[in-house]
Amino acid sequence: MDEFLARQLALIQQAVVDYRGGVFTLNQLVRRVEALGNVIGGEFWDEQLFDIVLDLEGINSELIDKGRQMTATEQERVKDILSQLEAITAGQC
Repeated sequence: MDEFLARQLALIQQAVVDYRGGVFTLNQLVRRVEALGNVIGGEFWDEQLFDIVLDLEGINSELIDKGRQMTATEQERVKDILSQLEAITAGQC
């Protein structure tokens, strides 16, 4: 893996840590990861990360559209998605 991709994946990992630590809202996390995805682009993004981030965006959009907080089910789903994201990015760094 090239150094550029490793740096971008490390930034995704840090964004997840920041979200869990309360530094970012879910919306901020999604925007950050999507921005990094635009930078990464290519096959790795399309095959490894796009669908996971799309799931996260779906939850985020629902919350924004309806102006509500996450349900317990959504919180668990976000937790699972973040675990998947971390596993993929950690395995590549």
